[in-house]
Amino acid sequence: MMGEEQISTEIREKQNAWKKEVEKILKGKKVESLIKMSDEGFAIKPLYDESDAGYHDTSRVSLYRNYHQSRISQLITAKDSKDLKEKINYAKQRGQHSFYLTNIDFISNEKDVNDAFSSINWNEDCIYIDVGENIGFLPFFFHHQKMHQHYKHTAGTIGLDPYEELLLKGENKVSLDTKFDFLADTMKWSSTNEGSVRCLLIKGNIYSNAGANALQELVFTFSHALDLINELMNRGLGIDEIANSLTVSIGVGSNFFMELAKLRAARDIWASLVHAFGGNPQELPVNIHAITTTFNKTVFDVHVNLLRTTTESFSAVVAGVDELTILPFDYFLNPSSNLADRIARNTHFILKEEGLLSKVIDPSAGSYYVEELTSQLGMEAWERIRQIDQEGGFLHQLRQGKIQVELENMREKRKSDVNNRNHIIIGTNAYAVSNEKVTLKHEKKGRNPEKLTTSIHSFQEAITFIERNKKVPSIGREKQNKQIRITPIQSQRLVEHFEKLRFQAENAKEKGQILKVGIITFGKIKDFKQSLDYISGVLAAGGIETEQFSWNDLKYLSHLQSVILCGKKEDIQVVDFAYIHQLKVRNPSLHIYVMGNEKEMVEKLELAGMISMNGDLYQFLLNMHTLLGVEK
Repeated sequence: MMGEEQISTEIREKQNAWKKEVEKILKGKKVESLIKMSDEGFAIKPLYDESDAGYHDTSRVSLYRNYHQSRISQLITAKDSKDLKEKINYAKQRGQHSFYLTNIDFISNEKDVNDAFSSINWNEDCIYIDVGENIGFLPFFFHHQKMHQHYKHTAGTIGLDPYEELLLKGENKVSLDTKFDFLADTMKWSSTNEGSVRCLLIKGNIYSNAGANALQELVFTFSHALDLINELMNRGLGIDEIANSLTVSIGVGSNFFMELAKLRAARDIWASLVHAFGGNPQELPVNIHAITTTFNKTVFDVHVNLLRTTTESFSAVVAGVDELTILPFDYFLNPSSNLADRIARNTHFILKEEGLLSKVIDPSAGSYYVEELTSQLGMEAWERIRQIDQEGGFLHQLRQGKIQVELENMREKRKSDVNNRNHIIIGTNAYAVSNEKVTLKHEKKGRNPEKLTTSIHSFQEAITFIERNKKVPSIGREKQNKQIRITPIQSQRLVEHFEKLRFQAENAKEKGQILKVGIITFGKIKDFKQSLDYISGVLAAGGIETEQFSWNDLKYLSHLQSVILCGKKEDIQVVDFAYIHQLKVRNPSLHIYVMGNEKEMVEKLELAGMISMNGDLYQFLLNMHTLLGVEK
């Protein structure tokens, strides 16, 4: 066997040989010029080898329980119990056996629950219900299952995240103490009745949908989890009971390798948390529910979302999640189509059966790049989690606004990259179809919980109410001595501001406004084509059309409010002040811009400004909307 020193020498020789070849291609530039910084602050190298990842830790395999059996947990939305029954039955016929529900407000009594879930085989199927603020559904459903002798066989997650309402709305109707007491009693009742349903949700996808990078999502998700674990342990629960009753929801973005590493690192971080509380990580692996993020999705050119969700689901399956929800490509449109639901569901089968990903445990194991990213994310996140804990915990930092500021800064950085086209979003800030018509989905309000003569604040009170009334109870809003209020976390998509411009432009066109900018070209087509395509694409992103003219077509410009001079600098120099003056005489309200960094020309000819390929294109479009009279 070769010694470590000999192996290291061989690695260095290979690296040096590779660097020399690459630098030849780069024509003298250093290999280091290819290193890019990720949003997480990691230097992403062009090559990874044995010196980066070391050896693969085979003990991780034990953390991937039922790896190749990740459940197809597609979202099902329904208007009533009958509709839900039919949709569950339809999904089952097409191979789905786990059903993800986020709105069950229409289920309020025994008849409703019997009708809604009559298609489910409790010995084979799983169910995932995020009850949200409808906390009373938990005891109602559990009691119903027990009375019908299904509870011991009911598998999946039917739970709540005590922090969700606070995170998204900034305050709680029901106090956190009441929620924790209620949740602890629910978990104890479930354990007593030999149930295996998971009651505790950690909704880390909230941070992903707010623009968090991979590192931030791991830090906030598991700091969030640490707070909840401490609260539940203070109420008499052990780490084993909590771990077996917990599901962590994590959003998955399109940065394939980073997202893959994030999900793998999540298992390592959870293992560290369990070990810190005295549990056995191999016996208490985390149950991960991955859901494709909404942050990077678009409502224009929606079919591009197919590419995004396919990449995201691929990374999730390779990472070994327990459950996966792929949102339909037209999730934000009204109405969402059956085709989109079908494609989302079938993506699972393509990855698992045709891609054979269901046949391999941890396919990315041993990849130098993935192992290094996993290690970096895991170690950095763990240090941040410890730091937050030492500084008072997750809730303390929320109340101080530190987490909100960090998320806001990252979101603004990402928006800036979109505004400057450092990050291309196909169909939105590049290659936009200017005449595309879109109707957005309008969120439906949930039911108003009926007013009760009896105020219910605990799980046991809820069970008593259910036994007597056979209805879902409403958990009363008690008087809180110290109401916790924070700045809510803003969940918004990356390109909403660009889309708003498009909607405003469409409204203006429907009112008869002409949104058109003239492009005056100079020189040969090969000299101005790149600039012409660029500026036409930018204007299309704001819903503005373009019309091309040659530089002597003055008579055709009188109907326009803005023109852009486009061509090589040498060709545009034929323009003099007299030409610009003549344009303005024909159209006094005309604003004239020039493509490129032509500050001297702007000053000399008294132009409205210049358009740089490196500038803030969103601000330029805002200004152009104002110039064209588009109402905000």
